[in-house]
Amino acid sequence: MDDLERLAHAVLFPALGRPAVPRWVERPVAAGLGGFVLFGKDIVTEPGLRDLTAGLRDLSPALHLAIDEEGGDVSRLEGAGGLSTPGNLALGRIDDVEATRACAHQIGLALRSAGVTWNLAPAADTAVNPFSPNGVRCFGGDRAHVARHAAAWIEGLQETGVSACAKHFPGHGLSGTDAHLGTPVIDLSRDELVEHYLDPFRAAVAAGADSVMVSHPRVPALDEAPASISPAVVTGLLRDELGFDGVVITDALEMRGVADVAPLPETAVRALRAGADALCLGAWAYGEQVRIAVRAITEAVRAGELPVARLEHAAGRLARMRRRGASRPGARDDGLGLRLARRALRLTGDPRLRGAATLVVRLEPAASPASGDGPGHVESLLATPGRTVERVAVAAGTYNGPGIVHAAIAEFRDEYGAAGDVVVVVRSPHRYAWQEPVLDRILATTPGAVVLDMGFVHRDFSAARGWVRTYGASRVCAVAAVEVLNGRSETSIA
Repeated sequence: MDDLERLAHAVLFPALGRPAVPRWVERPVAAGLGGFVLFGKDIVTEPGLRDLTAGLRDLSPALHLAIDEEGGDVSRLEGAGGLSTPGNLALGRIDDVEATRACAHQIGLALRSAGVTWNLAPAADTAVNPFSPNGVRCFGGDRAHVARHAAAWIEGLQETGVSACAKHFPGHGLSGTDAHLGTPVIDLSRDELVEHYLDPFRAAVAAGADSVMVSHPRVPALDEAPASISPAVVTGLLRDELGFDGVVITDALEMRGVADVAPLPETAVRALRAGADALCLGAWAYGEQVRIAVRAITEAVRAGELPVARLEHAAGRLARMRRRGASRPGARDDGLGLRLARRALRLTGDPRLRGAATLVVRLEPAASPASGDGPGHVESLLATPGRTVERVAVAAGTYNGPGIVHAAIAEFRDEYGAAGDVVVVVRSPHRYAWQEPVLDRILATTPGAVVLDMGFVHRDFSAARGWVRTYGASRVCAVAAVEVLNGRSETSIA
């Protein structure tokens, strides 16, 4: 193993693939692998996560162990039965930067307890386009507002000794394209980018963010290549214009936003040449992808296509970030998430359930590769003694989905009559054309229906008997909503 191969390993961050230390990791870790990004499929329980991180650090204490814990819809801890918090959209709706700072601080404490010291959060994108797939992950649609909250989130997290990562530079939110599935386009001039579009990231840099994630949108005014492999974006905008000298990590190189442009051997080299320090290989990238990337990087250096100094600078930045220490760890407050979810919640009309039976109708969005399948808490929380809870769920590909919904509601009403409540659960339904006529029919034919809106709010449901907005779909958001449906909340009904 020569020094060049060790440097090539040092910039790579694959996934694990299983919730216990797999055999394949031993060789790359011994060769100086930079670390791992832990995804939801790697985490079953909180104790299991602690065992996993301890086992990895037994192999090498120098490993960076990173995770996507934004809170809200993008949470790895909640799925393991751990901390639940509202996400960025709910925090932005509360608009209390001290609450945002406190929420991030609690996330940091939970991550440190789990053995994780690099959090690939917060999202500093601005939801200027309501059709952006990242809308619920944004603090809002105003850049100054997003900048304030992103800075507070970063400060709150890093006080615990966990490194933050502002993402997804240069900013999703203008395009409606999901970078997992295609290449978004930011159709702005360089002046527009510098003068206002980058403001949240400028605030993140000023707040001392240890790292920034560069994603895969294309910025035609600067380069035809995706941002993650563009020197004009990574070095020109982020390094030179914003003055950022921390760690730059790419978004997952398996995402189609960049993978459709070039294969892994090429994108790995081009990202490093552009100025990235760490390559997130993706949720489905393991030993084979590490070997492919190492081979491509070492060959590029030997061919004179990639300076070895670029790898040395990257390794130096990663080592510097590793030395972060806790400055004000604070005390755990696992109840904060629910208190904040209650503050974020907004009501219109009267959503309180009146009968002894409830039908929950779910119009499911497309599952996000980042946030997973969404909330599964509402029905179980509603199923209190003395209440029957039934459920029907349809998605875009469900055979006769609109017919199923209409038939289920009609049959439920025949069975329970006035003693039956219908609760329609939606998440950003305006993004899915098939949901609009289904919702129109429900509201026209189901007097007394209640809408539980757990995504980015764009469509107006004030015509329903009750309309509950949670601005996210985490467990605590569901608890706060069910408190209102059960009439046990102090939240006022408008």
